[in-house]
Amino acid sequence: MHLALIHTSPAAITPLARYYAEHEPEWRLTHLLDDGILHLFRESRESDIEAALASLVERAAGYGARAAIVTCSAVTPALLSRLQMRSPMPLIKIDEPMARAAVSQARRIGVLISFPPTLQPTVSLLEDTAASLGRRVEIVPQVCDGAYAALLAGDTATHDRILHSGARQLTAQSAEAIVLAQVSMAHLRDELAEALSLPVFSSLETSHAAVREALGL
Repeated sequence: MHLALIHTSPAAITPLARYYAEHEPEWRLTHLLDDGILHLFRESRESDIEAALASLVERAAGYGARAAIVTCSAVTPALLSRLQMRSPMPLIKIDEPMARAAVSQARRIGVLISFPPTLQPTVSLLEDTAASLGRRVEIVPQVCDGAYAALLAGDTATHDRILHSGARQLTAQSAEAIVLAQVSMAHLRDELAEALSLPVFSSLETSHAAVREALGL
């Protein structure tokens, strides 16, 4: 099985590579990275964002991928829908299956965010997913300033410390579950769940299951 992973941040590559090496060692992975797209998000250049992502999807198909995951949480559902219409293969946004799992299990959901442009797309994704499932949710976002910059600088300890602090703030606001908005946070899922005694959702396991379902595996 050949899976393409479409990235806008280098921080997403390592957790996904490690996860699939452990859980699907026979799969072939192709990582396609364009971190210039993050600058486009910061500048709200929507047409340029779509063109850049569509180019990566086209390249993944040309490489023979049977499915692709868009790992950027800042991609909106509307943009994903347009990309899916142009894609010759199943195209999954990494956090959509996670959103379904979270809203199915909790009403007041805390969201940890390290990249600010992800805030609105993630909140909208959770709210829209809840509406589609006939559920009511309250979203409590926590933007963890400085965490993403620390991660890109190679300072994982500072990144993790900032996120732990943000998670504690969410529990103080009565969050019933926590969503990790970026896949680059996924390594913290188990330790946060244990420390806070709350369900914590990352996009690794849920998107993996979605890929297998889309391909009938």
